[in-house]
Amino acid sequence: MQNPDKPFKTYNEQISILKSRNVYIKNEETVKQCLTDISYYSLINGYKDLFDSDINGKFLYPVPFTDFYFLYNFDKDINSILLKYIIMIEQALKSNITYQISEKYGVYTDLSDMDLKNADDYLCKYNYKSRARINLLRQIKNSVNTTKNECVIHYQKNHNHIPFWVLINSISYGLTIKLYSILQTDDKEYVSNNLIKSKILSIEEKKEFLSKGLAITKQYRNKIAHGNKIFLNNIKEELPKNQVLKISRGYITDTDYKNGIGKNDICAVILFTIVVLNSDISDIFLIELKNCLQIYDQIVFSPGRTIYDILGIPQDFIQRLLAIKSTLV
Repeated sequence: MQNPDKPFKTYNEQISILKSRNVYIKNEETVKQCLTDISYYSLINGYKDLFDSDINGKFLYPVPFTDFYFLYNFDKDINSILLKYIIMIEQALKSNITYQISEKYGVYTDLSDMDLKNADDYLCKYNYKSRARINLLRQIKNSVNTTKNECVIHYQKNHNHIPFWVLINSISYGLTIKLYSILQTDDKEYVSNNLIKSKILSIEEKKEFLSKGLAITKQYRNKIAHGNKIFLNNIKEELPKNQVLKISRGYITDTDYKNGIGKNDICAVILFTIVVLNSDISDIFLIELKNCLQIYDQIVFSPGRTIYDILGIPQDFIQRLLAIKSTLV
């Protein structure tokens, strides 16, 4: 067998590697304990790109081991907050789609009917538009037919139909976003107006802002679920500049947007969240974010950076968001 290029290393060997990479270690026993709780790969490789290094992976300046430990914990804390509220966005989207479809198209669907022509079926293809609707509606029915969701299974066994407000529990966030995209114009307008109440945007601007924001939050949710780092942003979808500048009323400037703030970064996720969720919930969301940032904003990371510098957001961003939120009525 060929010698592996990534052989097993003991904790002492891992500490030696850290020292050779210019990581400053004050107490080896403390570091060893950290490495037993969090793997070297998750802790060091996960955040090494936030520090300048040469082609051999040696940092250009001494980086305290504690920097990696604090970044790891901050990442987990901020991600847990974002994930919680992205799930709330998903629920709000599902609730509004459910209400409109149920009221307009009824409560019956035949999961075995893949022709999608039954007018009594709320998943009838004529209730939706776009060429993609046929495959998508079939995908939804197949998803329900193979679901392990207990509520759906209960209705399959004990009732003579599965209303949409039950069926949607077995549909993923991504599939729900696709369903939103094929809604009839008036149905899409209903959902967009309910989720984005700001009167400063036209209905077309609301629909575009909602579509882009949903796509961004879905990608962030997937990254969080797969353990990817919130600091390393490679999301291509962007919130539309026109709507961001309108909604922010000068608190996010054209220059900010050109620098990536509010485009597809964590700021964009936060901005979209406070626009979509109701006022009381977004109040709590901002309080949780502020408290999380305050825990870490006293830490000076190498070389002399704050957590705001690493995230690439203004230090007064929470204050800006509070100001933006006050104008969203």
